Amino acid sequence: MKRSFPADNKDRFSGPLRHYHRSGYQTQRTWDQWVDAKAAQSGPANRLKTLLVVVAVLALGGVIAGLIIELG
Repeated sequence: MKRSFPADNKDRFSGPLRHYHRSGYQTQRTWDQWVDAKAAQSGPANRLKTLLVVVAVLALGGVIAGLIIELG
């Protein structure tokens, strides 16, 4: 059976392992800031990623279609 800790034990959560979490605080942005940030991020790198994803999906579709034709 699992041993229970007393509620007043201060050493219960002390140890060498620490977990850091992001705080819930985020700066409020306006719509224009979101749109400008999105436009600033779009460039050759994003277009390349998009192109690679599209090519990968088409290749996967081709493999699936080939298997269906071959096994059908």
